[in-house]
Amino acid sequence: MARKTKGARVLTVLFAFIATTGIAAAQQSEINNSLSEIESFVATTLGQIGVIVFLVGAAAWFVSRKHADRAQWGWRGMWGGAGMIVLSVSYNVFVTLFENLAPGMVTPWIAF
Repeated sequence: MARKTKGARVLTVLFAFIATTGIAAAQQSEINNSLSEIESFVATTLGQIGVIVFLVGAAAWFVSRKHADRAQWGWRGMWGGAGMIVLSVSYNVFVTLFENLAPGMVTPWIAF
């Protein structure tokens, strides 16, 4: 009688392990999808805000005439917006580079 209980316990533990492994794989896939969406959102938002800041800064700079304070803020806005646009493009390049490098760099140690 004790053997059946031990066998049932082993089968229960094995089934639980298999079930949690499948759940973990599904959760990892969901996490990867969520991170990809967040990365895409950040890059797009950064670029769009950069364009808006650049255009508002350019408008303030061109309209400022003799008002030095407005011209200074417009000039800073133009450079800040341009920097955000460059940062957005650099961010996309950086993330794409590491997305392409990462699968080749991860090797399972069991294979050795």
